[in-house]
Amino acid sequence: ASEPPKKKKKKKKHDLSQVSSVGMRFDTDFDVAKFNMFMSTLLQAKAADIYRSKGVLAFAGQGDTRFVFQGVHENINFGPSSVPFKPDEKRQSTLVFIGRGLNREELQAGLNECLVKES
Repeated sequence: ASEPPKKKKKKKKHDLSQVSSVGMRFDTDFDVAKFNMFMSTLLQAKAADIYRSKGVLAFAGQGDTRFVFQGVHENINFGPSSVPFKPDEKRQSTLVFIGRGLNREELQAGLNECLVKES
């Protein structure tokens, strides 16, 4: 008795139209509370549209500690990096968002509000 041919599993097709990435770099430290509030609000509001978010961050008042985060939709992991900023290294924050219908100007404006204002 011969067995019937096995059906191939169909690969799930993803609609990749309007999917893009937005990367940004900041030379000013972030305010921890403002950044956390912005990201939690953003990821709740756009959970279905932001697929991935990643970053290396410099926060005011945190010494030479470099922070890293990575998120999948609204779930985010965040903590200190094992590699601190070096004394002669420029403190920069870099963020990347991957998703559908991302608005660079909107993201930039929101993140700019989280930067420590120089007095």
